[in-house]
Amino acid sequence: MHLPVTKERKEELVAQLTQDLKKTQALIITDYRGLPVAELQKLRNQLRGLKTGLHIAKNTLVELALQRAGMPVPQDLLTGPTALLFCYNDIAGPAKSLNDFLKDKELKVKGAIMGGSILRGAEAEALASLPTRDQLFGKLLGTINAPGTQVAGVVAAGIRQVLYLLQARAEQLEKQGAAA
Repeated sequence: MHLPVTKERKEELVAQLTQDLKKTQALIITDYRGLPVAELQKLRNQLRGLKTGLHIAKNTLVELALQRAGMPVPQDLLTGPTALLFCYNDIAGPAKSLNDFLKDKELKVKGAIMGGSILRGAEAEALASLPTRDQLFGKLLGTINAPGTQVAGVVAAGIRQVLYLLQARAEQLEKQGAAA
């Protein structure tokens, strides 16, 4: 038997959603129609390590929370069964995980909200192709280290050339001394 949700409980849910929305870097909106509870739990477990949250809420409560958080309300994306993926730190990692998970299930990302903008369809799916936070840090460190490595290579090459030149001159002097 399913008991109706009280007005107080709905207010608590909206308050929690609003709080989560204010902390998130991006919100990914997806359909979960036909997905068994066990599969949803599997997805939640998969995303847990990525510092994200997967919530399912009534669209009317989501609209209210978005308004209270000062975010745009994509009413066209809030139709049918809706799951919300809150990306708190990294956006690309959770987006890629979600896309990989949904691919097998024939479900799609409806859209996303990022930086006060609504992303739809291909724009939202493109989030999964962004480099992760760790990948960006790796590239940054590589870029910072590259000039030092290049300078060391040039200096080492210069020293090698001077040594070869000195060795060649010494051999030349030995040959001249032996010939004399």
